[in-house]
Amino acid sequence: MKGFIVSILVLTLGLFACENDSQQQLEAQKIARKNEAVFKNISKMWQFHFPNARPEVKVTLNSWNEWRQFEIEMLQKPKSTLSAFQLKTKNLSSKADTLAFTIPFEYKKPQVLSRITTLNTKLKSLETFMNLQVIPEQKVAKLIPEINEEIKGLYNQWDEIIIKKAIPKEIGEELMLQALDTARNARPSQMNEKMEISNKMK
Repeated sequence: MKGFIVSILVLTLGLFACENDSQQQLEAQKIARKNEAVFKNISKMWQFHFPNARPEVKVTLNSWNEWRQFEIEMLQKPKSTLSAFQLKTKNLSSKADTLAFTIPFEYKKPQVLSRITTLNTKLKSLETFMNLQVIPEQKVAKLIPEINEEIKGLYNQWDEIIIKKAIPKEIGEELMLQALDTARNARPSQMNEKMEISNKMK
């Protein structure tokens, strides 16, 4: 009788275990199907664009290694799994972090740094969304064009710097700009010297 009760207990536990296993398998299949659909959707929308730079900008960008690495990383689209996209966003975010610190001197302007910061923030948001348990596809779909817009804005900013640099300064404009530069004027003796030299040259 004792053996019969033990057999029934073992059989009952076995049935529960089998039922539990099949439920887990169904759950795993459901998640796998959902992830496959998410992967396909994200793969379709994952398109980043870099505008054609004017020759002067291209020269600077070609010598800016961190920007080149960032661009290559952006344009390489993951092909295998959802986790490949998650790893990609992590790499992009890390490469974007280095841009503000390595920016070439001629582009180290507040407006450019501001654009780079915004681009970086959007890439970090993309990384966050991509690493959530349930990926908010609509938010990812909204972010990708915004990231493209920030990249385009950076190129426009660089173009503007080149255009302004090419405009010839009028006589006395340089001196006037120096007089308006409050950081340099913190040393008035140096400013007075420059003004005296300029007056002697007239």
